[in-house]
Amino acid sequence: MDHSQLENGLLQVPGQQLQTRVDALKRTVTYTGTTSAPATLTNTSTISTRAPSPAVSDIGPDYENPLEASSRWYLQAKAQTVRYAASLGFSIHNRSDPPAPYHSREIWLDSTLSQWKGRKKIKVEVWNPPRISVGPRAAVINLHGGGWILGQGTDDARWAGAVVCDVDAVVFTVNYRLAPSYPFPTPMEDCVDAVLQIASRASEFGIDPDRIILSGFSAGATNALTSWIVLQDPSPWNYQFPSPPPSILGLVLFYPTLDVTITRPGKRQTCNRPERTLSPGMTDLIDASYFFPPIPREKRTDPRMSPGLMSDDLVKKLPHFHMILCEYDMLLAEGIRFAERLDQHDMPFTLRIVEGEGHAWDKPPPMAPKESVFVEYAKATESIARWLGRDYETDKESTSSMRTRRPRFRRPRHLSIRSRSVR
Repeated sequence: MDHSQLENGLLQVPGQQLQTRVDALKRTVTYTGTTSAPATLTNTSTISTRAPSPAVSDIGPDYENPLEASSRWYLQAKAQTVRYAASLGFSIHNRSDPPAPYHSREIWLDSTLSQWKGRKKIKVEVWNPPRISVGPRAAVINLHGGGWILGQGTDDARWAGAVVCDVDAVVFTVNYRLAPSYPFPTPMEDCVDAVLQIASRASEFGIDPDRIILSGFSAGATNALTSWIVLQDPSPWNYQFPSPPPSILGLVLFYPTLDVTITRPGKRQTCNRPERTLSPGMTDLIDASYFFPPIPREKRTDPRMSPGLMSDDLVKKLPHFHMILCEYDMLLAEGIRFAERLDQHDMPFTLRIVEGEGHAWDKPPPMAPKESVFVEYAKATESIARWLGRDYETDKESTSSMRTRRPRFRRPRHLSIRSRSVR
């Protein structure tokens, strides 16, 4: 199937068809509202999916990103500006009540798979439960979002805190290197490197290498799924692993990008509220930076770019799977399509759709998290607890202990300030 056929298929998702396809997944799909909805709320009738289905010609399957002709330094300058604004927003967001917990320590890992190899290239924050453990703990390796051009591990501090307190697992937040300085596939390769090295040092971190779960947000969710794919068989890309790959127990994906063969205008029009999606300026910058130099869309079927296009054989091998999508996100349709593939192969999975919210609804703005964020984080940690075969119970004592260290305002790591005296 060529890229125009793939786009044609995606454009058939909105309208009454999407509601029908969602209804077909009712045995595994749960919807949650954006206000203080009970964790058990099930409501398939309130999700608005009756968007128009424009013709492919109206959307422009041959859309050309105006930033693809830009130089790397120009893209880097634009990305730096966005990073600074985002870092400032997260600094405020993480201090709002209830404040986000602070990590236990930082470690640095080596880059062995990227063309830009080197020692101590990948920073990782480690979040340890405050209680003493009688044996090795499970580990959750989390990959932050930001379209591969911005973000850092501490952006997901609240998620890390939820996992630590609800599951008693050690959390690792990976700061993979960012585009356009490090375009595809380096960000993904850094994530694979992190998984391999954390697993190989399991005894040092007090974790069980057979109980590793990958989680991620947006681009980080894509990285989590692509990392799992590469770990299954690195040979198609001639990767030489420095250590044996671990077996991944489960995947928790928040609003992932699953198919980059589809144009952004095409994806935007599948949304019932296209004005609520990410702006064209932002998505153009993301795509031009990550796929630098430009990669034609028909060549973006590589599962490291479009993990939603993985083979059926890989779909059948997927571990435990929990995915969260947003109603007003341009990525909703491709998420539904992937869930259908899981359903067709009778794979167990949980799919949750957050009603009335757009992409990255759990991140700033606003500067304080919505109640639905805590609902969804709790449902995700419930899934993890179930995979681990343990009871789900929030550790109030650990929650209190972790919040005794309030995060401080710090200069964003992407901002360099120099001063000099003039006489």
